[in-house]
Amino acid sequence: MDEDSREHSPLDVVPEPFDIVFSDHIPYAHDDWDIPSDRDINNIPRENNIPSNRTRNESRISLNGEIVDTLSLDSYVRRSKILHEADNNVDFCKFVLNGLDEGRQIQVDPIRNAMDHNHVVNVARDYDSLLGLIDELHLDAAITISPVCKIEDTLRKNIHIRHSFINGHGEHINVPVHHIPNLCLGKWGTHNMVRVLFPGLYRQDRHNSSLDQAEYKAFYDLGLRPAIKELAPDASDEWMPTYDSEIFRAQGKKGTFSFQTKTLGKWAVPHVGEELRRALEGNDVHWAAGLMFLVQIKGVKSSNGHNPSSLAAQVSLQEFLVDNNISEEAIDQGLWYIDVGLEISSQSQDCLAWRTDSHFHVVKNVLNIASRVADRITQLGSSKYVRDPTSHLAAVSGCRISPGVRAQGKWEVAYLQMYTTDKAITYRPEGFHWGKHLTGKEILQQKAEDYCRGLYNLYRDASQKNYGHARVEVRVPIKYGDEVLVDIDVDLYRNSLVSFDPVIWWSLRAYRVLAFMTVLNEQAMAPPSQRSTNSALLLTAAAPWFLNGLHSTPDNGSCSRDLIRKILPLVDRDEANMDCLLYPVHVGAQTRQDEEGDDEDEEMEGEDEEDADRNRRENNISAESDASDRVLVNPRTLPSNNQWDKVPCIRHGIVFLREIYMFPSKAPRFNDRTVPMVTDKTFYFIFATHRANVDHEYFKAQLSLLTTSRRVPNKTRRTAIRAPKVDEPPKLFSVASRIARVLPEPVEISDAEDMPTQNDLLLSGDHDNVLTNLWRQSLLDITDRVPNRRGATNETYCVLDKNERAAVDENTYQNLRLREFFDDCQYRTATESEWNAVFDRIWPEVPVLPAKAQNYRQMRYYIAWTEFVLLLTRNGYDEQKTALKMARAVLQQKFNDTFYWAPYAQTERLWYTKADAAKSQRIRAEDANKAAPRILIRAGKVAIV
Repeated sequence: MDEDSREHSPLDVVPEPFDIVFSDHIPYAHDDWDIPSDRDINNIPRENNIPSNRTRNESRISLNGEIVDTLSLDSYVRRSKILHEADNNVDFCKFVLNGLDEGRQIQVDPIRNAMDHNHVVNVARDYDSLLGLIDELHLDAAITISPVCKIEDTLRKNIHIRHSFINGHGEHINVPVHHIPNLCLGKWGTHNMVRVLFPGLYRQDRHNSSLDQAEYKAFYDLGLRPAIKELAPDASDEWMPTYDSEIFRAQGKKGTFSFQTKTLGKWAVPHVGEELRRALEGNDVHWAAGLMFLVQIKGVKSSNGHNPSSLAAQVSLQEFLVDNNISEEAIDQGLWYIDVGLEISSQSQDCLAWRTDSHFHVVKNVLNIASRVADRITQLGSSKYVRDPTSHLAAVSGCRISPGVRAQGKWEVAYLQMYTTDKAITYRPEGFHWGKHLTGKEILQQKAEDYCRGLYNLYRDASQKNYGHARVEVRVPIKYGDEVLVDIDVDLYRNSLVSFDPVIWWSLRAYRVLAFMTVLNEQAMAPPSQRSTNSALLLTAAAPWFLNGLHSTPDNGSCSRDLIRKILPLVDRDEANMDCLLYPVHVGAQTRQDEEGDDEDEEMEGEDEEDADRNRRENNISAESDASDRVLVNPRTLPSNNQWDKVPCIRHGIVFLREIYMFPSKAPRFNDRTVPMVTDKTFYFIFATHRANVDHEYFKAQLSLLTTSRRVPNKTRRTAIRAPKVDEPPKLFSVASRIARVLPEPVEISDAEDMPTQNDLLLSGDHDNVLTNLWRQSLLDITDRVPNRRGATNETYCVLDKNERAAVDENTYQNLRLREFFDDCQYRTATESEWNAVFDRIWPEVPVLPAKAQNYRQMRYYIAWTEFVLLLTRNGYDEQKTALKMARAVLQQKFNDTFYWAPYAQTERLWYTKADAAKSQRIRAEDANKAAPRILIRAGKVAIV
């Protein structure tokens, strides 16, 4: 199918009715590749460009006594579309994120899209990368040298090649090359790089493979520049005399650097190693003894694709070496590894992905090893094997394998990986992430919507133009480069794959992004007091892990494991299926131990985690947690049974979170509040702040939606909460019976995650209670915010002392003897529009403040009023809008009846003090041109001065 014949939107698929078929999911056994007949693709024609149902779409099974509806991926996407178009956020999010549909649990079975025997595929072979350890640079090309090396070009990533050597610190056997201190000497071509390795600097306790500044300086001053002087005497005059002088020259006025590059002709390149060693040895740089070069060519698979035949492999390998300027002499003298890839694509332009249960078969075939060995290195508990779930699906995943000596097979494979090419559209290396990613800090800063919207649109666009391929790559010694992955068994790969219409494949991810974006948006609109609870913050913390794992391998480092245990459903350890786990755990009888291996095999164990920890240390990121971690504030008691007898897993085919509580006017959160918060270390890893700081940094100032800074200055204080008076009427209003109740339930301290906040107290009870509380609090707050004169020693504008201010009531604002309240003020009679405007600013319909607003953010009543308005209007229902109008109507009537005078409230400040001699009178006539509080007298009333 060509691009133009597809849907214009992956979410515009017209859903077809479910074909209710009750059948069990039958996984393929390792020793049986016969595809059951009921797995064949239905021959349903594609009408109106609608993706066809591949096989039976829905069935029902009993899983440990629980009735579960099993859906194909097509049906899951179609049902997501139906619920989304129904404009019911709660049902949509619960279906997509929890797998709940009208109270029933669903599970997703992607194996129903197993590739058919007759599916026509294209198979191409290629050479993607080349790595060589050599003593001399026998290259047929000039290289561009950076006198000051870019630290980002330092080799830090594991290349799965090892080197043994002796230095001043002892004998070192099979050291990972990326652990040896190194620098980038230069580049040639678009993708090619030369690094210098310094085995003499290696120590087991050295945690950084970069050189320090003293080592960089010694290399340039005592090695590189003297070598260039010998190789190109005239050209060396343009090289900076010292490393420090290049640093000085490169630095601009604003502190940025612009470093030079120099070209060394290809006639001189083969002699660089010899001259470098001579210069460094002659200048007593002893740590440079034994230096060698690492040549790297990467990312060139598109330039040399060929048929997977022996002849094509031989011809293409020779062309590859010539095209990249690698001489025969270099190959003969060095240790070279080449990455050989096999890429499978669908002629019908479907998206392909690897089945998890295919790893054993593909690895066994590619490495040409015994079944028991292949089984050992494709188990989740094996130190050789890393599984990469695709699109949150347990049954669909790639993998990465470092076989070790005993499992490397006849081709001596150093590394194997199976993956899909669709990751290319989100590839963006940054820190220890390899793809586009969202952070918890960005969510708290309310930047998540832009990211989610961009990711959602990317998936939509990809459904029309990107048809994912499946790849298997191996890193082998170059002597086997033209022998591995040739004359392949196409049926083996057909049986290893699932295939999906791109509209379905990309819509799966798009709907998952949309669902979590909805959750985050609902949280962002909720009152801060609800967002800051542990169960709501835990749901927020789940977002980066969930969203980033759609297109990258879900993080399972120590901090992420702490998070995973809190956000995914748990199952009994003894009943857990290893293939449904996100990281290796002991699960009783299913736990497997590797066969006894040699020393190299043992050294490989934990290498990926070691590299991740090294990377995090270099990025100042703490990602480790242990039993000594302090549990955060508001811990909840776990149920009496031992929770460590349970493990998190993908129980229903795709990642579903623990049940989410969603309800109109409430902040989404996890339903089970008994689950404790993550450890402090994990919390900081996710949000880049501590739990105790979140309220202050992110939630207190959210009344100001237009301000760029969300922090309230520390010098400001909030008004005090009003103390009820004895014998005062409990209610001043009677509207509760006339408007719909949309307030939160009354706070029950025994059931709440936190003690009730002061806002909770103001908003507790029915509408009449709330409006009464807010009204009485407003009288106190308005009085408390009367400004002072400039200067700490000058007297205040208000003559009331602290106790009198705390005792104000309605009579205070009915007293027209202004001198009993003010030392000085400006006053005039208000027009009707001015009086109404004052009410609108004190009791706004939309409480959004400009960045420089004063007074309002510190008043308790205004903060609680903002929450009240959000509760009434966040869903836009007509009855809620009516409720707000009625509430404001009774407040305005009360305002008009009570206030004989009021502050001349402005949008930016409650108390306006600019001099207004032309229109206003004032108590102190002699200060007519000075600032003083401006008040309005209600029409029909007369001020007494």
